[in-house]
Amino acid sequence: MAHIHSTPTHLVVQLQGLRQMFGRWRPLTIPWTHVKGASIDERVARSFPGVRWGVSSHIPGVITLGSFRRDRHRHFWDVRDPRKAVIIELTDEKYDRLILEVTDPIAAAAAINERRLSLG
Repeated sequence: MAHIHSTPTHLVVQLQGLRQMFGRWRPLTIPWTHVKGASIDERVARSFPGVRWGVSSHIPGVITLGSFRRDRHRHFWDVRDPRKAVIIELTDEKYDRLILEVTDPIAAAAAINERRLSLG
């Protein structure tokens, strides 16, 4: 599961527990100007992630964790329960999209979108 928090200038994503060890041990720190928005779409979280890129795991119905390429886009996944996934769209970053399992996806998407809109 991912922990998402914000600073005045950045969105910060930190993986938790074993996922941190196997997925990404450093936090993803993204300037707010590079965050397009966030949404919830269980179909996206259940879809095929694409071709693995680097250290990644995709075990259908169990977990999708790591970096993947699909349709010339780079995505980072950390999803075990697709019902708890939030999709974060990015621009001018290493990843075009983050698909992350969080405790409360509705609150996470709302907070990200609210923060993004407050910046103009």
